[in-house]
Amino acid sequence: MVSLFRLVVLALVIYLVLVKYSATVVIPLIVFLFLLDWVDGYLAAQDEKAPPRYGAYLDIAIDRIIEYAFWLLFTLLSILPWFVIAIVFARNTVADYLVTRKGMTFSSMKSGFGRIASSHIIRGAYAVLKAVNFAYLALIVVLGLPPSGWPILVAYGLTTVVVAFSLIRGAAEIHEALR
Repeated sequence: MVSLFRLVVLALVIYLVLVKYSATVVIPLIVFLFLLDWVDGYLAAQDEKAPPRYGAYLDIAIDRIIEYAFWLLFTLLSILPWFVIAIVFARNTVADYLVTRKGMTFSSMKSGFGRIASSHIIRGAYAVLKAVNFAYLALIVVLGLPPSGWPILVAYGLTTVVVAFSLIRGAAEIHEALR
């Protein structure tokens, strides 16, 4: 239920960004959406203890839908260049395929690199970075700031950090899945 509720909140956030609704509503909703991700992840971790782990896989699928929706939104609004979404899609597709093909979850990673990249601290930091990045990009749109000058440079900096973080975590997942 939490996973499906996250999709409803996502749809609302995207709509509010597109109509350039108040930043005082949009930004807290984005934060709420990522807090729901934490709740959903917690519930999915409880589900991991009993096969067939549908909750864990559904949580990951909803995470991807939310992430792709934001990347797509800001790409279509010409805030981010197209290659950003291409990198994220490629990383997620390869890593998710290899990890799920092997039947792995974050908690089943055994190598040092895999355990670090899948730790609660790193996953939490990544979620916070994504939330800050998407909230900042939404702020640019909602406030009607031009996609140039210092606001976009900050957005590019945040996006670069998020994508780099994603690639490092993806490398750990791929490494683990190919062991």
